[in-house]
Amino acid sequence: MMNRLVQFGLGAAIAATALSATAQTNADNRLYIAPQFNYISADSDRLTDDGIGFAISVGKPITSGLNFELIGMMADLDSQFSDDTAELRGIGAQLLLFPNRDTGVYGLLSVMQANSADHPAGGNPNGLASYDSTILDVGAGKLLPIGNLPLIGDTYARLEARYRFDSHDRREAGSTGKEGFYEAVLGFGLHIPLGPSPAELAAEKEAEELALVEAIVDSDNDGVPDDDDACPGTKAGVVVDSRGCERDSDGDGVGDSTDECPNTPAGREVDAKGCPLDTDGDGVLDTVDQCPNTPEGAEVLANGCAITGDCRIPKAGEEVDENGCAIITTVILRGVTFEFDSARLTPNAKVILDEVADALLSVSQVDIELGGHTDSQGPQSYNQALSQRRAESVKIYLASRGVAEDSMTTKGYGESQPIADNSTLDGRALNRRVELKVLGDSDDNGDDASGDEDGSE
Repeated sequence: MMNRLVQFGLGAAIAATALSATAQTNADNRLYIAPQFNYISADSDRLTDDGIGFAISVGKPITSGLNFELIGMMADLDSQFSDDTAELRGIGAQLLLFPNRDTGVYGLLSVMQANSADHPAGGNPNGLASYDSTILDVGAGKLLPIGNLPLIGDTYARLEARYRFDSHDRREAGSTGKEGFYEAVLGFGLHIPLGPSPAELAAEKEAEELALVEAIVDSDNDGVPDDDDACPGTKAGVVVDSRGCERDSDGDGVGDSTDECPNTPAGREVDAKGCPLDTDGDGVLDTVDQCPNTPEGAEVLANGCAITGDCRIPKAGEEVDENGCAIITTVILRGVTFEFDSARLTPNAKVILDEVADALLSVSQVDIELGGHTDSQGPQSYNQALSQRRAESVKIYLASRGVAEDSMTTKGYGESQPIADNSTLDGRALNRRVELKVLGDSDDNGDDASGDEDGSE
């Protein structure tokens, strides 16, 4: 019989756990204690009057529908034949099963190991028996909220009704020699959760977050607190980095919102608008301008130098005049290229020659020589003729742009004046070129200040 009851209890516990596996959301999962007074309606076979007892359990919610508790209990039952009192003590575990925790109603399953002392013995009213027993309770209960009590906090009233089977192996206990007593137990007590409630914890967390938010000051509303903001005066709407400073994508020191040249190469010096410097305003950036002090309004070549009246910064080994300017009258027209094995100008060459024409037309008429040069590939005589045709092609184009034909002469130098090694591809590319040489102005004043577009002579 006892084994069957234990098996039943374990099976019920397993089933209850499976049915209650859903976790609670924002549930009250606090540890709690539950002191309780009990009224025991004693089995008539006990040979005792009804009695009272006390129990205390310590428990914790496990899932949304299941609490586990450890329980200890004691009860005093007066003998019907003497002034003796039977004492019943037990400890064990129990499960509370909540179909719907919000209602406070629960089922109960409890197993305890108990000991009875001074129990009336059947057949001998004056005899006393002491024995061990196993107690199995099934029942139901309800939690009724009381409120927040001083020094206690959240408290519930706890009402229970149990049906108890007290199994023992002392047939002399009681009057019939049965192996167990069947009794009803009514309980009333308190259910006291320990620690702050979920609502209190939520309120504390909210207060902490609010205090944290209030403590964070972001005067310019850029998303970076003032304590960490290296640029606290950022304008509204400006995108900032983790330091609170306006983003500068190209790293030129000018924020993206005002940078008119947002892709400036690294290390390039820029103006207040974020654009590379052009000190003399000739349209050629300082980084490639070989004549950085060109007079205002002068038309310049691609190297930033005007045809006449300009001063090119000398390179190592170059002669200089009394003003420290490079003495050179030849400009290599870089980018003036031709179709393969032809004197026909490429589209890019025409763009460059447009600038050359503008520069020539911006000054008093000067006499120039257009010299054609080739690499050393092919027969020398062929290269000589090809270089002459190419020089003539440049002259024709410049004339079409308004440059006086009588101010231009042409000469093909072929492969006779290399400026680089013809044994390499890069060297041969440099040798295939057209040069502009200033011969003097129409009055032979000898104004020969000029510049070299890429620094090669």
